[in-house]
Amino acid sequence: MEWQIHSKQDKRIFNIIKNVPKDDDIKALEAWEDYLNQELKFPFEAEVMDSDYGSSISEGDKLKVSAIGMIDDLHGIIVDVRKGRTKYAFELCLLEALGEDKKVKELVDDYSVWFCNR
Repeated sequence: MEWQIHSKQDKRIFNIIKNVPKDDDIKALEAWEDYLNQELKFPFEAEVMDSDYGSSISEGDKLKVSAIGMIDDLHGIIVDVRKGRTKYAFELCLLEALGEDKKVKELVDDYSVWFCNR
C-alpha cells in the first residue's frame, strides 16, 4: 500500500516505512519495531482503548509498558505490559500512552494510525 501524505503525522509514518516493499506487512512491522525500540522510552504508562471480550485486560485499564516483546502478522507489535503485579503481552495498537512525554504519545499514536490503516 502506498502511504498518502496529508499531514505531519502522515509524513512521520511515511519516513518509517518508506524503504519497505509495498504489501510486505512483516517488513513494515520490523521497521516499526526497530524504530520504536530506538525512540520509545520504557517503561511508560498506557490506557487500554479496546480489548477482547472476556480478556483479563479491559478497556480503560491502566498498564505499565516495559518493552516490545514481539511482532505478529495479525496483531502487529506486541508489548510486554504489567497490570498490577501480573505480566501480560498486549497489542500496542490498542493502547494510548499516558503521561507528560509528548514524544511517547506521538510515537504510539503514529504506530496505531498506521496499523489500523495499512
